[in-house]
Amino acid sequence: MASRRMRSSSIESNYLPSSSLNFRSGSKGTKLVREPTTIFDTLLTVILFGCRKYLFFSTQKRLFVYFVLLVSSIVGDYVNVPKIYFADSSTFLNQYFVKLGWFWTTLLTASFMVTTCKVFYTDSRQKIAKHVSRLVVATFFWYFWTKMFNCLDDSYGTCSEKGLKRIECRKAGKVWQSFDISGHVFILIYSILVMISEARPIIGWDKIQDAIIAEDNARQTGKKAKLNYLNENDLNTLKIAYKQMTPYVKFVFIVIAIFVAIWELMLLTTMMYFHKMPEKLLAGLIAMLTWFLTYKLWYTSQFLPLLPGQGFFNYDALQKSDLS
Repeated sequence: MASRRMRSSSIESNYLPSSSLNFRSGSKGTKLVREPTTIFDTLLTVILFGCRKYLFFSTQKRLFVYFVLLVSSIVGDYVNVPKIYFADSSTFLNQYFVKLGWFWTTLLTASFMVTTCKVFYTDSRQKIAKHVSRLVVATFFWYFWTKMFNCLDDSYGTCSEKGLKRIECRKAGKVWQSFDISGHVFILIYSILVMISEARPIIGWDKIQDAIIAEDNARQTGKKAKLNYLNENDLNTLKIAYKQMTPYVKFVFIVIAIFVAIWELMLLTTMMYFHKMPEKLLAGLIAMLTWFLTYKLWYTSQFLPLLPGQGFFNYDALQKSDLS
């Protein structure tokens, strides 16, 4: 079982580029080695490297940048910022991505969880469910906070025409005045942090292949390697699952990186053109705090859910090791 705590700062530097996912016998027909690298493998490695660098940029620095931008958005409260395409709330990205933001976040993180857990836990549905439960927790907090924001808006807002509720007021073309905590800022920041946290098992992923090769070769000579605690059946299951799932894992990871880029673009435009600074700042702080309390405190404790990447073999140790 992997350690409950994953040190992102130490594992990010241990990435080994991927070549091929297939294993073949060496020239003497005894030891296993990697297949020759193809042009597609090289291109995929470059894309994955860029996505990794972008997603796993220091979380502390990322949060600091968000905080600075949220505070700086006070400029928009007093200065008319020139309008750009993304300042229109009816744009394609806003209508079909941001407004459905949690759907996309759930779809991508669930896909990544299941494909990686099929390697960590093979086909144990019960153990895979322990990881998926993180998404259930995240969905609860998303629902709770968005409903809370709406309740506060309804309870403490007033219409320019007395007697009208929020929906009625806006349908009548009147002005609804309230402290409107930005649901867009909350969902964008929270989605980004959840997706980045759930994508971390990609770090060291190719070392699983190295470990399998090293273990097979070691067993042929009666030696011990990193996976010596796995029996023959578990090792064979790991080989099959890793080979089958890796293309899907890498594809979903790239799509996650694309969506994080979209979320950050929409977050920037929301900061520039929508809501007042205090409304955006409070929403952003709630998103950051919710993520911190779950991924940095709760999931590192001895209570379920598990951290991303924990499985039946010591994946955390593989991430930190230097396999040849």
